[in-house]
Amino acid sequence: LVSGGIAGATGVLVGHAFDTMKVQAQLGGASPAAAPSTAPLPQRILALYRGILPPLLTTGAVRAVYFAIFENVKLGLGAPPGDTAPLQTVLLAAGVTGCSVAPLTQPFVALKIWQQANGGTLAAASAAMWSRGRVFHGFGLHAGLETVGSMVYLGVYQCAKRGLARPGEASEPLERRVAAGALAGCTAWSSIYPVDVLRSRIMAGAGRGGGGDGGARG
Repeated sequence: LVSGGIAGATGVLVGHAFDTMKVQAQLGGASPAAAPSTAPLPQRILALYRGILPPLLTTGAVRAVYFAIFENVKLGLGAPPGDTAPLQTVLLAAGVTGCSVAPLTQPFVALKIWQQANGGTLAAASAAMWSRGRVFHGFGLHAGLETVGSMVYLGVYQCAKRGLARPGEASEPLERRVAAGALAGCTAWSSIYPVDVLRSRIMAGAGRGGGGDGGARG
């Protein structure tokens, strides 16, 4: 759990600025959360890290829950422990896992996107979303995205690892697992990206649209 939390937090710290640029590009137009181009460089960099607290604080626990569900579902489907499960079992277990964790991840994803789009503190964004009943706004889309993304990622990852494996190897080199993970990540994001655009617009639109976003700016 500790190592997973450290790895997850490191990934968030490295990737969150790029995620913010992605969300703001998906929304189109000027974002209230974006720093003006005339602002000092440190201010513009810090603006890219708005909304980082929800994923930073929860990524370790979410990953632990995710893989615990995945492994237990595989075992429940009759697969042996390890990476030898049939591909159809991996896909089914991944889909069940993605759908199962969607209620857990929805509030944190919604908060992250709200702050990336509208700015404001975490407390102000939480209060604004709660008062408008928007914490689970767009949940059906989010659950579908998590389910499909999980199936594609873990399915491609297992296929890549098995395709790159060499007969008689006791363990896989780290670089091969990294390559399989990179391929799985690129494929998964390519498959769900159009839906991710819709999710970003729905979750951020609650603040950018009707009623204004003043409540989220604090």
